[in-house]
Amino acid sequence: MILTRRDLVSGAALMAAGLGSTRLRAAPQSVDVVIVGAGFAGLNAALQLVDQGLKVVVLEAGARVGGRARTAYHLDPRIELGASQVGPMYARVRDLATRLKVKLGPGAHVNAPYSFVLDETLIPAKSWATSPLNPLQGRERAVPPHALNAFYIEQRSPFNALDDWLAPAASEHDVSLAEWLRRQGASEAAQRIINTTLGAPGLDNVGVLRMLQEATRSKADVKAFSGGSENAGKDVYERFALASSHVVGGTSVLTDAMAKKLGAAVRTRHAVTAIDLAAEGCTVRCANGTRWRAKRVIAAVPFGVLRDIDITPALRGAQGDAVRRMPYGNQSQVWLRVKSPYWEADGIEASMWSDGPFTLIRQQLEHDGKRELISALSFGTQSKQVDALSPAERGRLAIDYIEKVRPSTRGKLELVGVHSWALDPLVRGCSHAFLPWRGADWAGNMIRPHHELHFAGEHARRLEVGMEAAVESGERAALEILQALA
Repeated sequence: MILTRRDLVSGAALMAAGLGSTRLRAAPQSVDVVIVGAGFAGLNAALQLVDQGLKVVVLEAGARVGGRARTAYHLDPRIELGASQVGPMYARVRDLATRLKVKLGPGAHVNAPYSFVLDETLIPAKSWATSPLNPLQGRERAVPPHALNAFYIEQRSPFNALDDWLAPAASEHDVSLAEWLRRQGASEAAQRIINTTLGAPGLDNVGVLRMLQEATRSKADVKAFSGGSENAGKDVYERFALASSHVVGGTSVLTDAMAKKLGAAVRTRHAVTAIDLAAEGCTVRCANGTRWRAKRVIAAVPFGVLRDIDITPALRGAQGDAVRRMPYGNQSQVWLRVKSPYWEADGIEASMWSDGPFTLIRQQLEHDGKRELISALSFGTQSKQVDALSPAERGRLAIDYIEKVRPSTRGKLELVGVHSWALDPLVRGCSHAFLPWRGADWAGNMIRPHHELHFAGEHARRLEVGMEAAVESGERAALEILQALA
């Protein structure tokens, strides 16, 4: 081949502009399916497709796999920043653990019983119902603040079957949480307290439909695994935890095992920037210059991340609306180590619900009985204020506040570390929510295949919750592709 002067000049110009590098000129690599995101959903979809003989690549923007399932080995291996409990009915997760030879242990950590802090005054649980500081009304006064969600939402779900929330009739319940609480007769004080635990701030800005779906799943689990008289007096979360399991060594052991099984099919540090869809073949482009050609694509990342990926043809209708506007909750975590049992010193319940900067101050009971960790959690608008501080300042804020409202803790707490999913640019929030009056439309349309693009992730649930919902969604997306390619 003979190069002309024009060829040489053009090539030099491209190199000078950074467009002619070997990286960007590399030919696209061909696979059957590209999966964007290496959380539980993406990894399970990949395993399902590989088992059927398809060539798959999983592109993960970060340096690790697991998504919001992350064991904080850099802080303490007992700390789960995301997924922690393997529920008794998590059939898919349990099957994965069995097939990958990942050991599950009985029980999962629970939180010590709660006392309550109002106006910087500590109230033992036995005094809550009659305390002059208790602002609740009527029957509410006997309900602990952290249990008001269960009292007004979980216990009043109109759904019985797990898929009732997807039926057309469910749209009548697709209202804001504020409207739902008003219909249930919740006092203004109860509404204020419930608002403090919302990741997405504002009762008027959060739809109740997703909460009702989770309540229906919870009712089924509790009915099947509530236990006998030995569980009398334990709350729903504790009964569920006692019937659950934990991944020995941390939940990340399981997602790491899934990635190991897939081998070179998992590519970390591959941030996807664009997805071009076409019947003759899709092209997926990454920020590092690599390109991939595939018959089908699965988006298994939160919508808060997906909305920054250029998709052609563009998403439209309810599906596009969900991707653009789905709210994600904010939760700022401060982890502390307990140097001695302060609850024995004052005889008051070790965990605390608070109206201060940290709503839930949870003293963790490990599955082996140890009690050495506290997670101080801040939600919504308050969590954004906490996240604006440096890690050391967040730790100091938590310790100072706890020591102020509970003198028995003075000198007995030390900072382990902090975490916020909202500050993670690859996640951008701890959990999804529905907007009021949009949930039914979104749920029915947002996971429909868009040309050659399929959707998975915990937000794309149908019947399940938690990590089981993520695995369920990956299975569904894989089946859609197998049927389409058949």
